[in-house]
Amino acid sequence: MITRLAESLGYRVLEVRDGDGTLSVGGHDGASALRVGWRPLIVEGYTGSGSIDRFAIRTRDAAFRGSLRDLRGRLRHATRDTDPVELARPILGLLQPGHYGVRIWRDANVHIEPFGDNGTAWWYPYEPIGTEGTAVIPTDTWPPRDEETTAGYVDAIEDGDRPLAVILRSEPPGDEQDCASFLIDGHHKLAAYRRTGIAPHFLDIARLADRRPCEPADLRDVIDGDEKLQQSAAKLMRYLEDRGN
Repeated sequence: MITRLAESLGYRVLEVRDGDGTLSVGGHDGASALRVGWRPLIVEGYTGSGSIDRFAIRTRDAAFRGSLRDLRGRLRHATRDTDPVELARPILGLLQPGHYGVRIWRDANVHIEPFGDNGTAWWYPYEPIGTEGTAVIPTDTWPPRDEETTAGYVDAIEDGDRPLAVILRSEPPGDEQDCASFLIDGHHKLAAYRRTGIAPHFLDIARLADRRPCEPADLRDVIDGDEKLQQSAAKLMRYLEDRGN
């Protein structure tokens, strides 16, 4: 079923057999975790408040907040006929073994959810202003600080280039208005797209697996004993614990 969904959305489905697992995404959309170096970096999910609000929590350990891979040289001049699987090879080698869908997602409708000082981001799907489309969760500083790099991408986009930022999802989107993705690479590219008003283009990688939530331990690790975060994530934690039993 999930393979058919991926193919219907334009993903190329493939099996990663020799990935080293240093980059992984687990769970299903609405209860997923991004892991870097076998440690959870971000957990996203529904708050369980009775509304449809969603949130993400990022670890406070600064060592895990850096960009994962510099793909500017390969992705900047990708053409309409570029093979998305070949573009994704450097990232596929970092993923845990399994099945994935890969596509070039053009003219994407997204909103960006940066983290506040407390390491959380909150949003409501289907809002008429500000949260239309897929939620993109940055893995690095947002907005990016290198103005010269952003300006260079602005010039390239205005000249007709469509550089690809890279997102990783826990599964193909069943509903683009209510789903989340992790921005693995391309923070300056995405900032440049926003500045020009042109819809961004992505190399979009989705994990294909059984719809099980991420592990409760992932959420505990990113909360790291913070009482306010524990309260915010209490219902999600109970859901993860119940499904894990």
